[in-house]
Amino acid sequence: MKIKLNLLVVLVLLFAMTSISNASVDKVKVGILDDVEEVLIGAENGIKVMLDNGVELSLILADRFNVKKNNDLISFGKNIFQEDKILIYPVDSNSLISVNGRKYRGYLEILNNNKGLTVVNHVDFDYYLASVVGSEISARWPMDSLKAQAVVARTYALRNIKSHASKGYNLSATVRSQAYKGYAFEHPRTLTAVKETHNEVAIYQGQLIAAVYHSTAGGQTAKGATIWSSDTPYLQSVSSPDDISPHYSWQKEYSKDEIEKILVAKGVPLTGLKQISLEGVGPSGRASFIRIFDINDRIYDVDSSTFRFWLGLKSTRFTINNSSSLKLSNLDNSFTFDLESLGVKDDFTTTDEDDHYQFVGYGWGHGVGMSQWGAYQMAKEGYTYQEILKHYYQGIDIGEW
Repeated sequence: MKIKLNLLVVLVLLFAMTSISNASVDKVKVGILDDVEEVLIGAENGIKVMLDNGVELSLILADRFNVKKNNDLISFGKNIFQEDKILIYPVDSNSLISVNGRKYRGYLEILNNNKGLTVVNHVDFDYYLASVVGSEISARWPMDSLKAQAVVARTYALRNIKSHASKGYNLSATVRSQAYKGYAFEHPRTLTAVKETHNEVAIYQGQLIAAVYHSTAGGQTAKGATIWSSDTPYLQSVSSPDDISPHYSWQKEYSKDEIEKILVAKGVPLTGLKQISLEGVGPSGRASFIRIFDINDRIYDVDSSTFRFWLGLKSTRFTINNSSSLKLSNLDNSFTFDLESLGVKDDFTTTDEDDHYQFVGYGWGHGVGMSQWGAYQMAKEGYTYQEILKHYYQGIDIGEW
């Protein structure tokens, strides 16, 4: 019996082309919180509330207000609103507004849904990008690495501007879109990176690219087809000088019983773990999927990204040290998998009768597209942000949108 378990959502988010016009975006709506029962909102000089019917209410007697969902109502301090949404502004238009203590530019929209309250930040696009750059990497990094991050962040945002429309906003503040941590993560240098790359995006054949990126490739990025089973011309496997990254190499160990329990809990009807193999290993040393054999010789295939998340591994670029369990097959014809270059011994010996599985890996993240630590090192070596982007995304152009 053979069961195929796949990661379904990634392809939809990353490879479906989003239709937008070639026009600049002035503001974006960013989802800060989803489906919460209450949230603390405030501004230094008080706030004002705008209702759906146009009524405006100023609340300037307290610095902060607890907003709660009360059945179909929204309670706001001592005020109760029967509204599907309310808008919240700082009384002083130059002030910041806070959500659970974190400060943001712009204003807020509170959506009253069946599952709870959704908090949305309406913010100028350039300020959003400056915060994303500072949230994703250090503002102290070389300027060309900041500019490369600004261009991919802008490209990603514009391509995915409608990806969360069903939730009432454009983009998530989490890694479901891009990390966005508000005003505190802006910096004069990230603002400069955004300003000096104004409207610049990465384009392939006239379309915005899927500007995916990650922390650390572990020396070699992954081909898009290896991770997501969909070939994208510009997402090829390329060298990545990111060995300075603190996430360049890692190890994690599990007992056989621990792996069995994890797999069963995730819905794999396993009867005793016999063997794990890495299948469809691509140019970067990452497998397309993981094949699991149980003691009854039943086979279960699990998408490598799914397997990685199930076991809490930093990346899909790993080998397994266990002499009775490891097998490599379906290697990409263009690549010879060199275990020695990864620093892994080829005898795969272990103790306790092969009861433990040691995962020896490189990199952090899915490994496709730009490595942030690789961009850091390339910028340190004098490469421009355009050269960095064209290295990690093969055959692209940098243009304005």
